[in-house]
Amino acid sequence: MTKEKNNYKQDISNSTKHIRLGSKHKGEYLLKEQIRYIEANECYTWFHLTDGTRQLSCKPIGYYEEELSDDGFVRIHRSYLINMSHLKSYESKYRLVYLKGETVLPVSFRKNRVISKKMVKTTSHIALKAAV
Repeated sequence: MTKEKNNYKQDISNSTKHIRLGSKHKGEYLLKEQIRYIEANECYTWFHLTDGTRQLSCKPIGYYEEELSDDGFVRIHRSYLINMSHLKSYESKYRLVYLKGETVLPVSFRKNRVISKKMVKTTSHIALKAAV
């Protein structure tokens, strides 16, 4: 491996903008902003990306919930973790989340309040930015 490639891998591994899928020696790095939502499938996890592709990870969704909690990801269901930056709208009456790209996901009954509070925080934060 060349020295430039090795430095590039070290830069990415130390970056807070990326998340690693796979093992220590083999694996891919994904930009966190490219992840639209994460879906649990038994003990595996599917990453749905903005380009329409998806990546499989062998770790459970709970692992990624802890890893991505500070980066704007919210657990809306036992099977779904969404990136709030890709959120288009939320219907609390029907408990549905609409993401950019024509994706509709259900919100669990217990997570309804959590997502409603997050929506209020993000909309008030956006309104403050626009007012300043």
